[in-house]
Amino acid sequence: MKIKLTVLFLAVAAIGFAQKKELKKVEKAVGKGKIADARSLFNEIDESSVEEDYRLKYDYYDAVLKIGNTASIKADEKDLMAAIETLNEVESKGYDDDQLGVYKQAAVNAVFKKAQDKLAADDKAGALEIVNYLLTQSPDNDRMRFNAANLAYQVQDFDGAKANYLVLFDKSYTGVTESIVATDVASGQTTRFPSKKSADLAVLSGSYKDVRMEKTPSDAGSIVTNLIWLTRNTEDLDAAKALFTQAESKYGNDDSFKIAKADIYLTLDMQDEYEAAVKNLSKEITDPTVFKNLAVAAASKENWDQAIDYYKKSIAIEPNDFFTQNNLATAYINKGNLETTTVDEQTELYTNATVHLEKVLELKPDLDSAKGTLISLYNALGMTEKAEKLK
Repeated sequence: MKIKLTVLFLAVAAIGFAQKKELKKVEKAVGKGKIADARSLFNEIDESSVEEDYRLKYDYYDAVLKIGNTASIKADEKDLMAAIETLNEVESKGYDDDQLGVYKQAAVNAVFKKAQDKLAADDKAGALEIVNYLLTQSPDNDRMRFNAANLAYQVQDFDGAKANYLVLFDKSYTGVTESIVATDVASGQTTRFPSKKSADLAVLSGSYKDVRMEKTPSDAGSIVTNLIWLTRNTEDLDAAKALFTQAESKYGNDDSFKIAKADIYLTLDMQDEYEAAVKNLSKEITDPTVFKNLAVAAASKENWDQAIDYYKKSIAIEPNDFFTQNNLATAYINKGNLETTTVDEQTELYTNATVHLEKVLELKPDLDSAKGTLISLYNALGMTEKAEKLK
């Protein structure tokens, strides 16, 4: 009997040694970037026979190979989410590898890219599902929570939207960040840079000028506007007004909140205050950049009505800003391209766009992109003589 036990022990030890050796081969292949080879080697290991001593390492490489090449991830979101969960689990059990955090972040970034792809395909519900998952991975990521709240609001998941907006509201979140920017000499447009050093190098090349620090627009106005609307429609008017009182205390000096007040007053049935807010808005906000930044933020969310309104307010203060004139024209065109826009509405929107593109060319006669767009609009509107003249 003793001999049999010894033989059995030696057999188990041999299996363990083989598993260790096989996983080492997988590790080396991954380290050399030979993912296909690593996957083939990994698939030769019998999962059911993996010993406890090697279980965490096995699971780790299972996740790593689901992710694949971090520079070009091909996996779908389900495999990536499964990989993230596995990495979380092995890490929580004490498994340590220098690349674990790298793979996890790469997977998170790839999953977020899937959400962006779904948004581009107008699958907001699918994008929301992914963003909600990412929020569970990083509950302190306020920007991700803001994205989740906005998407939930758009797909009419009002409970989800309200819950996330309330978290942001309680934190007095604004979303304002600072970034280094410089002006493109050729186009006059603003470009963001990862550091002041990189911006300074771009200036030395002669392609850029005017390096400066800029703040992104505040999201406070949209957070409060949406949250009050949700409260008004799910609770009662008094609760919504109480929330507005808190908002004035939190965001009283925030320009985006000042601009949003008129809409909020309408939601709260405060007609007199609404009319006064509309009259005072131009007096309170005298910096065109405030409206321009808000317009850019609205356009990034494809809220064309709001973008148009903000661009128009910016132009009313600074009419010779060709950048804003051009973006206003673009907003008109994008709204005109919507499937919900009627033929008559599209004609009006395209016509409005031509007015602002004409102003752009008055300010920047050599801007070929504006000229090409204007010619296309002229042709679409039957203004062939104008199109030929501009050519």
